[in-house]
Amino acid sequence: MIPARYGASRFPGKLMQDLGGKPVIVRTYEAAKATNLFDEVYVVTDSDVIFQEIEMNGGKAIMSQKEHDCGSDRIAEAVENMDVDIVVNVQGDEPFTNREGLEKVLSVFNEPDADKIDLASLMTEIHDWKEISDPNCVKVIVDKDNFALYFSRSPIPYPRDKNVAMQYYKHKGIYAFRKQAIMDFYRLPMRSLEAVEKIECIRYLEYGKNIKMAISNTVGVEIDTPEDLARANKILKESKPDTVNNKFRNFPMVPKVVFGEGCFDQLSSILVSQKKEKAPFIFLVDDVFEENTEFTDRINLRFNDKLIFVSAEDEPKTSQVDNLVKDIKAEFTYTPSGIIGIGGGTVMDLAKAVSIMLINQGSAADYQGWDLVKQKAVYHVGIPTISGTGAEVSRTTVLTGPLRKLGINSDFTPFDQVILDPELTKGVSKNQWFFTGMDCFIHCVESLNGTFLNAFSQSYGEKAYDLCMEIFLSDSLSEQESRAKLMMASWHGGMSIAYSQVGVAHAMSYGLGYVLGTKHGVGNCIVFQFLEEFYPKDVVLFKKMVEKHGVEIPQGICKNLSKEQMDTMITVALGMVPLWENALGNNWETIITHEKLKQLYLKM
Repeated sequence: MIPARYGASRFPGKLMQDLGGKPVIVRTYEAAKATNLFDEVYVVTDSDVIFQEIEMNGGKAIMSQKEHDCGSDRIAEAVENMDVDIVVNVQGDEPFTNREGLEKVLSVFNEPDADKIDLASLMTEIHDWKEISDPNCVKVIVDKDNFALYFSRSPIPYPRDKNVAMQYYKHKGIYAFRKQAIMDFYRLPMRSLEAVEKIECIRYLEYGKNIKMAISNTVGVEIDTPEDLARANKILKESKPDTVNNKFRNFPMVPKVVFGEGCFDQLSSILVSQKKEKAPFIFLVDDVFEENTEFTDRINLRFNDKLIFVSAEDEPKTSQVDNLVKDIKAEFTYTPSGIIGIGGGTVMDLAKAVSIMLINQGSAADYQGWDLVKQKAVYHVGIPTISGTGAEVSRTTVLTGPLRKLGINSDFTPFDQVILDPELTKGVSKNQWFFTGMDCFIHCVESLNGTFLNAFSQSYGEKAYDLCMEIFLSDSLSEQESRAKLMMASWHGGMSIAYSQVGVAHAMSYGLGYVLGTKHGVGNCIVFQFLEEFYPKDVVLFKKMVEKHGVEIPQGICKNLSKEQMDTMITVALGMVPLWENALGNNWETIITHEKLKQLYLKM
């Protein structure tokens, strides 16, 4: 519910002021809808002008039948006869309302003390004394569990002792009410504290209601003055669509890594410091090791730790992640101490995704994309037994979802610890060794030839590229040296694309994987042999590697596709916008068309 009063005291008519070609209230309504968090979104107003504007823009509006002193009263009248559980109050003058803050305020109703909560709200840290002392800025103080103690326009607490460090919090006007709480508010008279401060949530405290506060430091713009409106228009004008091609990158790296033959046996000592009481470690292990008791005995399960064998036969799916998370939560009362993935790229991706989804609500499919994950993942460890994928260092976890094949790409995806033991890659079949190795080679080619390239990604990409040339085209390495160097090439190749991006082969391989279930490394090789137009020198080298190692790349896989399958494949590939931007620049859509991709796929 978005309460919208036309005659605001400080800035009358502000909700109908122009903000980038649309009224402020329309921007706020669209922002609330765009979060996809609500069953219904309404504007509740006393103004015919606002009511008509919302309906004219395809929105839903409710006309207040009574005069009201505050937004909560206006909302209470609107929901009185509605069958709802939770009602969220979004302020009409906050057009930059986003999903993160709303998710945080809703999440408190899933916490252990939820039965004590009548309503939830947001607060944000403030540090500027000018803002702390500004009566237009409502401050809040909380107890140790973040329940509100009091709200005030004055600085609270008063800093009598300037030597005591104190964090001040500003109250943000987003509330989530249980319906009963807001109806009680509606029926109870205003008392003196609320009347003197002119802060409506004080009424809840005066009548003994519990307000749980969540912290959100997302910076927004509230339209309280004409100056705020000018600033909001400036922000809107300067803002551009999100892109991964940022000039400056601040991505996290894997903080800890151990390397060397036999270092897998360090796993137990590494995990000791991360163990939480009654909380198990969950080991996701490639089922190729299921009968290998000599290896599984080295994992050294303790207490209630659990080993789960997973198949890497198919590409990892969002549904598979959801089922693993559901089973773990059903079996264990406590959130696991950590998730340890042992296997190839598929298992690495599953371990990262499960660790994220144990903390973040919803389906893994909800987080396919860039920077959608907001809550830090469970501690997670990656132990690759196949080299080349770069998954051990990657900021993404590639999953096939109901609508697309796309990674969960976030700051919380990289492993907290990686163990690189070349000994574990013994016994990998020749084809698997080659296809994953070529994944690494193609990572380097696409990074080094991309428009996102910078000195950081270039240094890693060049090293990985040189290692691939040595491993796959020279005859100077022993098997032991080759294993160790491919593990390093995989790491460096993964670092290179973390700070740039992949390109044409990966975008098209995602299309193959989604429609045909083609394994990622195989799909890259199928595609890459036809990309002379984009990577001429490296396609020649790739074909030499294929010939040298006598590997057969599947042929003719697209020849019997239906029109619907072909269209879906092309749609999935075209949806990989950052990959095309890296490969071809901002005008990539003039180069890669639906017909162009169709002709390329038909070659396969």
